[in-house]
Amino acid sequence: LIIHPTSASNSNAAVCSNQLPYSWNGQNYSSSGVYNLSYSNSFGCDSIASLNLTIHDTSVSSTNATICSNEIPLVWNGQSFITSGVYASNFINSTGCDSIARLNLTIHPTSTSTSNATICSNQFPYSWNGININSAGVYSATLTNLYGCDSIATLNLFVVDTILNAFNKVTWSFCFT
Repeated sequence: LIIHPTSASNSNAAVCSNQLPYSWNGQNYSSSGVYNLSYSNSFGCDSIASLNLTIHDTSVSSTNATICSNEIPLVWNGQSFITSGVYASNFINSTGCDSIARLNLTIHPTSTSTSNATICSNQFPYSWNGININSAGVYSATLTNLYGCDSIATLNLFVVDTILNAFNKVTWSFCFT
């Protein structure tokens, strides 16, 4: 009487979810678990192969950032960004798998405007953007545009003198521009 042995093998595998499916002994696996396959060994006896499969997740995070153009560059994960867009940085997480960090960056413009005004000297004070002005010159006001960003308004104010004319006991004022 000859007694042939059965055989058994155990395999442990840990893979990242972005490496799926995991192929073992001609079979594909996509989830953690213990898997057994039965074969015949060289003696024709049972041979059990066991796989203890552990799947580690990859990580993905997203950051939304909205800034004004006067705040660039935006520094994120050690990188500088100067235009709107979607950016990604790759890292390794605590289980040794990929960790992808995404940045959704929106950059809104600042605004500038320049206006010219000519008034007569008898029209002071001149009111502009909440400012009462009492002389000719260049004035600036920092406002907020529709995106919540700075809007710089500039006024070039010019003043012309009035001319008084007394004729038939009636006084007229003229302003020539």
